[in-house]
Formats: sequence, structure tokens, C-alpha cells
Amino acid sequence: MGKKYLVLFIMFACFCFTCAETRNLIIAGIPEEPNRWITSSGQYRGLDIDIVDFIFKELKIPYTVILEEASTRLEGNWKKPVSPYDMVFTYSKNSEREVYLIYAEESHIDFSWNFFYRKEDQNKYKYDTYEDLRGIRIGATQGFSYTDEFWNASKSGILTLDTVVANEIQIEKLLKKRTELVPLNTQATLYEAKQKGILDKIAYLPKPIKSKPYYNTFVKSSTYPDIDTVIIKYNEILKRMKSDGTLKKILSEYGL
Repeated sequence: MGKKYLVLFIMFACFCFTCAETRNLIIAGIPEEPNRWITSSGQYRGLDIDIVDFIFKELKIPYTVILEEASTRLEGNWKKPVSPYDMVFTYSKNSEREVYLIYAEESHIDFSWNFFYRKEDQNKYKYDTYEDLRGIRIGATQGFSYTDEFWNASKSGILTLDTVVANEIQIEKLLKKRTELVPLNTQATLYEAKQKGILDKIAYLPKPIKSKPYYNTFVKSSTYPDIDTVIIKYNEILKRMKSDGTLKKILSEYGL
């Protein structure tokens, strides 16, 4: 009788493990073209989507993408003791995030961030140090890291910030003259402006706020089965994609 119960227990355990393995890997982020966005027909597009799609198709891992409207909601969820996410798109390295997230070994893109302004205000602003921007109304998005120096300049009263939770409204606010400058991902902003036909209305100051590699990340509190093995395989495939030209081909499709 004991052996019968043991066999049944093993069969039940195997069944439960199989069920757990079949759940989708949950990948979250916020909309930002050309990295990731939802088309008018409800399709997920973007270079981040293409990269994870290539990797997880090879690994035969089904996945679901969630794009949150606000970076604060995204961050709040990956900080939970049991996160609803397994993976989060595209962050630069940051010591606070590393408490909650495991960065991929390989970055998949380098991004620069610059201060954008209305093109009609050409030559109105200069930026060598944050002191040059004293008294200028600057848009900022809660939950974005920018740089420690940026936030310290705000705390010390050098920068005057107009902070919102949704980054996608920053260009609209700028063009409506509710802000004078806004720090944005340079490549993504130029791509989006071109798509919307407003490229001739904006420009950016030449000195970047930062230029850094960006990584996809895995959530430490993920409940996905054997997530450590997934991370290892992800790293292996992305490294190969960088060496064999696959990643370069994906980026080139978005003009990067």
C-alpha cells in the first residue's frame, strides 16, 4: 500500500511540475517606440519584442508581454515579494534595481539621453553643467533613473522639475509649452517623432545626460520554474546573436 501511495505521489508531483512549466513567462515594460509598443491592431512590435521572440522561440518557452502605462506601476510590481513578472525590459544598471533584478550578462543596445527642446527655441539653452539649467522648467518622469547627479540637482534646488508618471506625455507637454526641456532617450524620441511627423518641431542639446548600455532583466521574486536555467540559456543565445550578426540585423530594421 505504501508503494502505491509513493507512486501516486511521484506521478502527482510530476504532473504539477509539468503544469508549472507550461505557464507563460511574463515579460513587462512600458511602451516606448522603437523598443516596444502596441500597434493600432493590437500587435506587439519593437526591437525588444523581436529580440525576446527570437530567443524564446529557440528555447520553446511561451511568453506573454505586458506593457504598463506608468513606470511607477511597473517598478512597484517588480519590487513585490512575489512579483507578477518574471522578466522586465531594458534597464541601465543601477544599484537600487540590482536588489530586485538580475541583469542579463550581455547588453542588447546602447542608449544616450539628451535634453529635448522646441526647435523654435534654438540657441536659447546651453548645458555644460546642471547649474546652466537653473530656473528652467524641466519635465521628468517618476521612476526613471536618469542619473544620480540629475536627481541630486533637483533635491538641492538647482533643477526645477515638473514630474509625471507617464513618459509618453512628455513631448506633448513640451510642444504645448508646459515645460521647456525634457530628458529623453534620444534614439527612441527621434524615431517616435519621425513616425508622428513632428521631427521638425523638436531638437536636443548636444551634451548627453548619459550614454549607457541597456539590459533585459529577470525578477528575483519570479515564481517561474527553474528561472536560473532560463537566464543561463538567454545569456548564451544573446551572446551568439551579437557575434553572428543577428542582433545587428534586428536593430538595423529600426534604424539603429
